Amino acid sequence: MRGPHVEAVVTCVAIVLLLAAPDTEKLAAEYFKADAARRAAILAELEPADRLDAAAAAAWRGKVLKLAAENGRKLKKSGTDYWYGEKEKRGKYMVGGSGGKGGLVIALHGGGEGAGDAGEALGTFGPIASKWKCICIAPEVLEKTERGWTTSGTEEFLLELIEAAKRTWKTIPHDRVYMVGHSMGGYGSWTVGAHHADLFAGLGPYAGAPTPYTVDGQPYSEVTGLREGVIPNLRNVALHIYQSLDDKQVPPAPNVFANRMLQEWKAEHGGYDYRYVEVDGQGHGAPPGGHKVGFEWLYERKRDPRPKYVLWEPVLPYKRMFYWLWWDNPVPKTLVKAVVKGNEIEIDLRGQPRAGFRILLDGELVDLSKEVTVREGSDVVFKGIVPLTLSTMLMTAAERYDSRIVFPARIDLK
Repeated sequence: MRGPHVEAVVTCVAIVLLLAAPDTEKLAAEYFKADAARRAAILAELEPADRLDAAAAAAWRGKVLKLAAENGRKLKKSGTDYWYGEKEKRGKYMVGGSGGKGGLVIALHGGGEGAGDAGEALGTFGPIASKWKCICIAPEVLEKTERGWTTSGTEEFLLELIEAAKRTWKTIPHDRVYMVGHSMGGYGSWTVGAHHADLFAGLGPYAGAPTPYTVDGQPYSEVTGLREGVIPNLRNVALHIYQSLDDKQVPPAPNVFANRMLQEWKAEHGGYDYRYVEVDGQGHGAPPGGHKVGFEWLYERKRDPRPKYVLWEPVLPYKRMFYWLWWDNPVPKTLVKAVVKGNEIEIDLRGQPRAGFRILLDGELVDLSKEVTVREGSDVVFKGIVPLTLSTMLMTAAERYDSRIVFPARIDLK
């Protein structure tokens, strides 16, 4: 039986704990508006209340997705607009397609040095998107160069447009985002699509190619390899490639080489759901039957956001998250391999330090009620129950707005 003194002590302790408890709702809302330094401080403040039970995690998932949807820009729903302002005339994008219930199509224009127009891409792919009830966004490169889709911040611009489109049209299923393009747009679909393959259900590069390495560094010489960050990353995304052998603007050698590489990687690693269409006599024009033929094949596929076999060759310092992997400071051109087998995860970081590398988890990947084991080679680098945490949900929801990439648990490797 408690005496008055004990009751007073218990009451005081309860009051102290209540006063010390962080205001999780307020801090979570602030997290989505904060810079990197403040976000780190918020996660530290949340630590006393970080662990969640299953019911709390389910409730928080809806809250963080709502915050992610509300904290970010939206797009003009039709016509032409400029992401960086009408006055600057930078970041032009055009909107077409229909509805959004079918998905989102990012259509990349062709061009080159001093050339390229978003209207061309919208005219080609907008009607195709409409047929499948997709919204079509046709952006224009920030600087019109031969590699315009991956230079001068255009790649980041594309990522911002995709997130904004998802906020604008709430009907868009996040597992049905496609990127397509012809000529230089095909190069962009190859390269940007591969860098961010985890965002897409399918990629359609037509009459464009990945950047090759050649025997003497000249663009039309014998191909000896392809630029890093492309082929490995494509294991879990659908890919429809088109090349005409008589194309003088985009010679076939890089795509022929890429097809051979894809076959080799598929034989070794599985995956690689792709179709390579090689014809002759089309020059630099559209494929036989038009671009709708390739998109029809692509649209039969949707994204798997939880592939249990992941290959990732990072090349961008800001690309920290790829499917269920997170690397604070990715080492460029390191081929990362991660495989889930039951409740065991095998990783290969090619000898890179594990500090800052995280494995993101949920019930679709492993049974979180049981111990999870992580191995690198013969070393067991983690074994134990992985807790559900609010910090992980905030990190993943704020990294990009994507309803299918919010994780409640993580393993921080050391």
